[in-house]
Amino acid sequence: SFRLLPWTLLRARSAPGSCTVARASNCRRFGTPGMMGRERTAFRQLLRLSRAADREPMRSVALLGRPPRRYDPRQGRPMAVKYGGSPFVEDAVFEACGGSTEFPQPRPRLAARAVRRHFDRARTMGFPYLQEAASLARRFEAARNLVGEVGTPGLSLPDVLPGCEVPVTLQSFRPTENSQLACGDFLLTHPLSCLFESVFDQAVVLLDRVDAAQIDGVVLNKPLDVTLGVMLERWPNERDKEWAAALGPGALLESRLYRGGPIIEGRSLGESLRWLHVHGEGLAGAREVAPGLFLGGELGAVATRAAEDTSGVRFFLGFAGWTRLQLRIELECGVWVRARVKADAAPTGASASGGVQAMCLGAAERGPAWRMAMRSAGMSDMARFPRAPGVDRRLRGYMERMRQEADTEDTSESCLSGDTSKFAAPAQASEPRAGRTSVVGASRRGQKQ
Repeated sequence: SFRLLPWTLLRARSAPGSCTVARASNCRRFGTPGMMGRERTAFRQLLRLSRAADREPMRSVALLGRPPRRYDPRQGRPMAVKYGGSPFVEDAVFEACGGSTEFPQPRPRLAARAVRRHFDRARTMGFPYLQEAASLARRFEAARNLVGEVGTPGLSLPDVLPGCEVPVTLQSFRPTENSQLACGDFLLTHPLSCLFESVFDQAVVLLDRVDAAQIDGVVLNKPLDVTLGVMLERWPNERDKEWAAALGPGALLESRLYRGGPIIEGRSLGESLRWLHVHGEGLAGAREVAPGLFLGGELGAVATRAAEDTSGVRFFLGFAGWTRLQLRIELECGVWVRARVKADAAPTGASASGGVQAMCLGAAERGPAWRMAMRSAGMSDMARFPRAPGVDRRLRGYMERMRQEADTEDTSESCLSGDTSKFAAPAQASEPRAGRTSVVGASRRGQKQ
């Protein structure tokens, strides 16, 4: 990965007897011998931009990086992407983005630190700093200008949004953190990463299966305009009506149906449905996927236990699925914020299981549930990022422009094997992209949908 290139070369230049590194680290930046006045001015301007981004991290949410690899679900392997731009600029954006390679997860004081390190690297390696600074400044300014255009609604949002009270505290993980994925983890979509994929845009995904080969989950906050009963009437398979009558779901037929993801297994509704509920204690076939929250189990028994209150049951049509490598690449790209419930995460007087149930079965609509989850994970700036139909059109246009700008510098793409340190046969140059190239869950969608 070219992410390590600058420091690798820096170590090579700092052989015994060389004072290059010492000069870069020990001299004051504005007093470095030989620094041109224009370079000093460019550095100061860039530092001002980065400090402004640190003061208002929401302005960094649109600072897009150019990832060194993407996942190709059709071939089932990653694609290495080489850009014609400077690796030093990409390193700086990577650091300012909180360690994600494409979609930023901004944290305090990262942007200014990244700009200083970029200055040190470029000067130490002898690259023309004016070109470096101009390229990096354009990226900061594009992100700032976007939020300036659409940001008034988001910047004026109150700290606690209506319907978005935080029921439980989540621990968020950095994009490249190597902690193991676990059943019960949440994936929260970055505000910009899935603008072109409606099922995953502003999604809250609960992982319900994590094994050596596959990772599955359900999207919790995408309600459909039909109930379970209406879907049974519309479903063409007559056996589903017989299946429902035999199980006797009763009042559950009036439950609202949710879109759990793009993957649908089988042709019958019974095979395509998943149900998440709080009535799984001692229930045959039910799996506990989070504290106090169960998936599956004998539906007739669930209906009996939920006869008086159906709010503890939610039905999903379809699910989402990834290979381990695919999800790992999407996490390092910042497509998702990964979060997990802490044992002591619930507010005073509440239990962790009660908080998880409120998170998964509470706010039904897409926006409020997503903002609540983002706030729970400590990502308030992302939760407050402006999203509305008119705003979304501008955001999509911004994404298109950034993709086209990257494609003009795109020199080649090469296939990577599972060992991503070695190149396989070179691939064709990429076509202009509309939205993300790596489609979430697509590796299994074509087989099962």
